Amino acid sequence: MPQMSQVLRERAIGMLTAGMSTRAVACDLNVHCSTIRRLQRHFREFGSTSNLPHNRRPCVTAPSQNLHIQHLHLQDCLKPATRTAAATIGLHNQRISAQTVMLVILIGVSIVRRRNRLEWANAHI
Repeated sequence: MPQMSQVLRERAIGMLTAGMSTRAVACDLNVHCSTIRRLQRHFREFGSTSNLPHNRRPCVTAPSQNLHIQHLHLQDCLKPATRTAAATIGLHNQRISAQTVMLVILIGVSIVRRRNRLEWANAHI
């Protein structure tokens, strides 16, 4: 089932705030009533109709912290992830795990490797 477009979501919220019933909005937009109820609950909780909050675990580190962890690893690549994790405090004063450090390092290294391969390929064309 395709997702509702952003325009339809905003239109549905507009209809609901104008006083239309959930069932009337669902019939008008040709979607199920539970879809409109979920959209209404989502709008009450987050204040927007965007589709951004997913059912995933929240990020423990900010993008700037990820860069800092990658730089620490590049400076001393023999330093264990547990020591880097102990030295880094995540968002909301949470401690981060060694697994988080390893994921950040692997993602950063793969991006660097991809960029280097692309530069090499462009140079050798």
